[in-house]
Amino acid sequence: MKGAWVPGYLAAWLLVVAPLAATAQQTTGIVMRAVRAAMAPALPFPATDQAGVVPADGKTEPLWMVRPPEPGSLLIEVLANPLNNLNQLRAERAMAQIQESIESAQRRAEAQYERAISEAKRTGKSQEVDGVTLTDEGVAGAKIDADSHVAIEVGFNQPSYHYTLSSGTMPNPSVQLRSLVAGAVDVVTLASNTFKEEGTGVDRYCEGETFVYLGRVARPAITKRSDSTIYELIAEATPPGDAAAVSSLVVRFRGNEVLIADLLRKTDWNSLLELLK
Repeated sequence: MKGAWVPGYLAAWLLVVAPLAATAQQTTGIVMRAVRAAMAPALPFPATDQAGVVPADGKTEPLWMVRPPEPGSLLIEVLANPLNNLNQLRAERAMAQIQESIESAQRRAEAQYERAISEAKRTGKSQEVDGVTLTDEGVAGAKIDADSHVAIEVGFNQPSYHYTLSSGTMPNPSVQLRSLVAGAVDVVTLASNTFKEEGTGVDRYCEGETFVYLGRVARPAITKRSDSTIYELIAEATPPGDAAAVSSLVVRFRGNEVLIADLLRKTDWNSLLELLK
């Protein structure tokens, strides 16, 4: 409310916090502009329309399109162009596989329902019946989702970078990629894989991932939770002495492994190293 009285201690706190928040926003903007500029040679694709559904220019030739990021966002999204003929063919094949998975789930649900009815008649007790859900699209549905995008997540100036992954195989550091990515402290990759979900035994699909660690950050410790399919990546980092500086940077790629490999190869990593202090 205009002219409202603010206690002295709160006014002092606001005087300290407001500039810090402004500095953090400015630093986020600087980091994301640098990341987008470094990746420009690897992302020569049209921007999406405002809804993020089709290319704004309506072109069918590009395989990919890039969704314009929201202000303050640390995410860059690359999406398969649905107007491209090759992408449409891939989607049609995947939909056929998905339909098979759903029909199989429907048959299982119907059989379970019949058993539940028979058991209820025999015991007088009602039985729970599983329905058909989106998870019944199976591995085919998850795979087409993974192959149809790459999510690029940026983290910086964190005291510790902690990521949790559900996978049937262990993520591993890649000496080859570390030599490819100029100045990287480490590059950790996780190949796409299918695995049995703990507890249910249901087949799940894990999309491919790659993590690039830059700056004053330790190589991540990779551990597996006991008796599970959960892996953790934890890397400690040194915070910057200046709030406006960037001391560490981690770029996480998730999704289409072919495009991720191309992004790693074509990104100007040297320009990102210049950002780090």
